[in-house]
Amino acid sequence: GLRILVVDDDLAVCGSLRDVLVEEGCKVFIAGGGLDALRILDHESVDLVLSDVVMPDLDGYDLYMEVQRRGSTPVILMTGYYYDKDHVLKRSRLEGLEGILFKKPVEPARLKEMIRIQTGRASAKAS
Repeated sequence: GLRILVVDDDLAVCGSLRDVLVEEGCKVFIAGGGLDALRILDHESVDLVLSDVVMPDLDGYDLYMEVQRRGSTPVILMTGYYYDKDHVLKRSRLEGLEGILFKKPVEPARLKEMIRIQTGRASAKAS
């Protein structure tokens, strides 16, 4: 299955996303922040990064830019807010980000569809 890195400083969010993704046959890595995510990416290759926008160490834009600098791994940013006060989503879109999920908790069907689109797979279960 897909290898997905879930990044969120709220570990309950990480856990619920992991449960949904593992049920779909994915291998899931969990990072509690952007710097932790980069450490994981130093040692693991993933098919997709699913990250929160607002985190204490690196915001979603900074993480997105670093992931893009390292290669072509797709990134989906998710947020619980509709107001993007630091323009993280806007700046990321200007740099080419296509995947944004508004409203956490994330609706599983929407998440699976977004993953399918971003990875070019027929379904999140594809191997």
